[in-house]
Amino acid sequence: MPHVRGFRSRSAAYIALGRKMSILSSANIAEAPAHAVLDGAQAYDVVGFSYSAASAPYGTLDLVLKKTDATVSLRFEGVHELEVDCGFPHGSVGIDIRDVSYLGWENARVRVHGAEDDSPAIRFWAKEVRRVAA
Repeated sequence: MPHVRGFRSRSAAYIALGRKMSILSSANIAEAPAHAVLDGAQAYDVVGFSYSAASAPYGTLDLVLKKTDATVSLRFEGVHELEVDCGFPHGSVGIDIRDVSYLGWENARVRVHGAEDDSPAIRFWAKEVRRVAA
């Protein structure tokens, strides 16, 4: 019965993870500083995105952002609690990238959400973010 034992272990891990994620969802990050990876991220439009699943519940997300003549590509590692609104990225108005490392959470050091509440957006937590070649 090793298969059953392994299943129980994974189930317990997902329950524990679910509890942690509910804490993340309720975190107040209104005072979190903007992340240094991209100054003025709210002024950029998302023109492309690609998600690759890794070990559950984490993945990698690449975002391509454009502002006038500047194009920037960002790679987010350890992405979890990914939510994409219907209509995104069409109709979205920028993104907000916050540095929440001060909270001390190992796998939630970056928070991304829409720059405006009333437009289609993408929302997620990530372990890290960096610029990649466009």
